[in-house]
Amino acid sequence: MNICLKVISAIVLLVVPVWFGYLTKTTEMGLSILAGALGLAFSNLDKISEFSGAGFSAKMKEQVQAVIDKETEVSPEREGNEVSISNSKETKVLKALADPKYTWRTLLGLAKDTGLNESELWKILTLLVGHELAQCANKNKTGETIWSLTTLGRVRAA
Repeated sequence: MNICLKVISAIVLLVVPVWFGYLTKTTEMGLSILAGALGLAFSNLDKISEFSGAGFSAKMKEQVQAVIDKETEVSPEREGNEVSISNSKETKVLKALADPKYTWRTLLGLAKDTGLNESELWKILTLLVGHELAQCANKNKTGETIWSLTTLGRVRAA
């Protein structure tokens, strides 16, 4: 169904405006371009948080990708990438991020689970992000930075 919608939208976006341009129907040509673009945007609605410009633009949700990564299998080329975790505090943070109850964690939640203070956690989380084991999103609903494991981080935490 989704691939059908994408193909139809692409045809409406590419072929129909050319036909209307040939017939010098500029209004219809513009409307068909808009209809095709909206069709392509709505075919990926689960991944889009906002759109605007030329009638619209699209922006993917950051948090959707983390959920998708969490629920899909690990790609084999990344499995062999071992990053050394030097101490038990970093391992604690990895385990707390890997808690199956959560996809995204706040600093306060991680501090509660690990027993570490927030300044220690910031240092460790920055290190984990640098090693591509963790990722952060801009803000949650309350304005806090939220953290999640990457695919590589989930492999390492397992």
